[in-house]
Amino acid sequence: MNQKEGQIQKAPAGLGPEEMAEINQYTRRVYQPEEVYAFSLVLCDNQVDRDNERFAVESLETLRKLFLGKTCIFDHERKSANQTARIYRTGLERCPGQTTQAGEELVRLTARAYLPRTSGSQEVIELIESGILKEVSVSCSVKRKVCSLCGKEHCQHKMGESYGGKPAHWVLLEPTDAYECSFVAVPAQRGAGVVKRFSGAELEKLLEEPPQEDLLLTKSQAREIGKRFWELNEQARWGRAYRQELEAGALRYSAIVQPAMPRAVMESAVKGLDLDQLRDMEKTYRQMAEKALPLSPQLAPQRDGGTTVNGSFII
Repeated sequence: MNQKEGQIQKAPAGLGPEEMAEINQYTRRVYQPEEVYAFSLVLCDNQVDRDNERFAVESLETLRKLFLGKTCIFDHERKSANQTARIYRTGLERCPGQTTQAGEELVRLTARAYLPRTSGSQEVIELIESGILKEVSVSCSVKRKVCSLCGKEHCQHKMGESYGGKPAHWVLLEPTDAYECSFVAVPAQRGAGVVKRFSGAELEKLLEEPPQEDLLLTKSQAREIGKRFWELNEQARWGRAYRQELEAGALRYSAIVQPAMPRAVMESAVKGLDLDQLRDMEKTYRQMAEKALPLSPQLAPQRDGGTTVNGSFII
């Protein structure tokens, strides 16, 4: 899931019949202009963000369709009681003369949203009008992201670093869903979309005790969990390899010390041991096997009484 920044724009005065018809597609009764409040937003654009990602223009066009009818909430808290407004119109706005970091013409995904004028919504309307509620963040998902330099989904380029004067970044392609638009204190694109912060200890706890309900993470938090998961996976891989080595050693040495013992019995025995017990078993059988069959160099000198009988070799 991607979270990107946007901004509320100054709303034009008055709602005409065409706009009211668009709004009333989502209402259960026909509302009049004086009963609703509408405002404009810039949902996202094709700029390279702090996560070193950007939407392709064709992705913005797909999102334009996907965001129709989606709700506006607060801080990405997906609860029905948290629904504040609904998007009823979207569009792409080209900005001639403005260029993105990728050298493209700036293209913005814009929207119009409405909410009913009620005693409960008046505070939200005032916060929008006063400029307090200004930043928004959108949540969506994309099918693919490719490197801006080579077009591959997996490559050796490090995102954020420059190659020949061109910074590498991910290009987000093929959006599959648009979830919602949120009023936030810090937009997702700038400041990593602060939804909930976790300390290192809390991240460890999150790995051990997954939450019982949906939880949104910032990209940096998701990366930290991914990094920790990779580290744990590597440690587990080496641990499995070490245990397999101990099991093989215990079986090999036990066959020397107790040749009459069926192998299936020993295999069952070693599987039931924890690592410390298995290490002790392997060590014990190894020492017993070395006493039963002491190691001797193949070309060790042989003596008859005090005389060496094979002191010279021809190789």
